[in-house]
Amino acid sequence: MKLRAVGFDIDGTLYPEGRANRRSVVFVISHIRVISAFSRARRRMRADGADDEASELRLFAEELGRDADTAKSIRDSIMYRGWEGCFRGMRIYPNVRKSLLLLKAAGLKLAVLSDFPVGRKLEYFGLADIFDAALGFPDSGRLKPNPEPFLNMAGMLGVDPGEILYVGNKLAYDVRGAENAGMSGALIGPPGRKAPRGVITFSDYPRMADYILSEVER
Repeated sequence: MKLRAVGFDIDGTLYPEGRANRRSVVFVISHIRVISAFSRARRRMRADGADDEASELRLFAEELGRDADTAKSIRDSIMYRGWEGCFRGMRIYPNVRKSLLLLKAAGLKLAVLSDFPVGRKLEYFGLADIFDAALGFPDSGRLKPNPEPFLNMAGMLGVDPGEILYVGNKLAYDVRGAENAGMSGALIGPPGRKAPRGVITFSDYPRMADYILSEVER
């Protein structure tokens, strides 16, 4: 596998999912009706294959029982900008920055691709200066595992999809989505995580960096 770039998911990939859930408890309780409606809309989007922004707003409006303009205002203020505040000051996985800097020093381009707006998350995580490209929904065009957002990321990097490894925490969305776009996919998460045979899996960022650097040096 010839590598020229590495892409990363954000949520649950740069930080432990459980940590974010604990920090978001008060926010979730305060906005439980909106969050539940948004979750139902996202599930319908994936089930219907209608996973662009127009579909998100239409389905979210239906779930809320509101018009599309009101749904967009609520989505942007609560689901996008509001929830983002829960990440301020949150600790990410150990050695993320150090590992990413090693990859950059090896000449690799780095990107993030998320199913939510990137917003200020990278700034909160102390990583805003590292990535060459940052892309989140709805600017990505579609939700993962559709190949479109992955191909858009590749275009931003100026790298052929076959020369990109995408690292995430969801097999169905991250790994399979990357593969749908002609990339290689890998999982990262806590030690002991089980994955299907043949799926590249990392238990921490230093091991991930070691593996990628060994591939670059081939």
